[in-house]
Amino acid sequence: MTKPARQGPSRFTAPLQVVLMLAIVIATIVAGFVMMPSSEDEQRALLSKLGTTNHGTLLVPVKNIADLDLIDKEGNPWLWSQHKAKWRFFVPGSNECEGDCRELLYVSRQTHILLGKNTGRFERIYLSLDGAPGAQTLAYFEQEQPYLHTLQADRTDFTRWLAGSNLPWQAGTMVGILVDPGGQAMMFYTPEQPDNHLLEDLNHLLRYSAD
Repeated sequence: MTKPARQGPSRFTAPLQVVLMLAIVIATIVAGFVMMPSSEDEQRALLSKLGTTNHGTLLVPVKNIADLDLIDKEGNPWLWSQHKAKWRFFVPGSNECEGDCRELLYVSRQTHILLGKNTGRFERIYLSLDGAPGAQTLAYFEQEQPYLHTLQADRTDFTRWLAGSNLPWQAGTMVGILVDPGGQAMMFYTPEQPDNHLLEDLNHLLRYSAD
């Protein structure tokens, strides 16, 4: 008995595989556009779904540091756009830094040291809201806070800048505000938080940040 001839692959098999591959690629691209957040709220929601966590409190809405009039220690305007893009940690306070203020600066200093090879991508700034820091505070900065920069801002202007946000700012409030390389104040920390919270958040942000 003659065996039936073995049939070769269908002429439709190869084109079908190509069509399926193209469909998968197109579906992936479409899904990417659908998932791409179009607003800050959508971005936070997506990060939450993906399991990204942070220890700091997200500032809602974010505030542009360029909207705040900053003065350097020589009395000249300090403009964000004229400085190298870095992550910056602002600690606003009075012209005397004591108690919780020093505790927060200590945490930021240790964080800066522990960033290792990324230390150059981070900067710490004390923001005095009552004129230039006093002699005792400046001496403390010089002895205990190497590489800390000092700037000044008007207290009323600073309060107005934060108005409408979820950061309940008032006299005596002590927080550290994290600002991204684009100048967006986006997260804040309190002295009561564990020392490693800022470090863990920064390590995560620096890993996925170009600047």
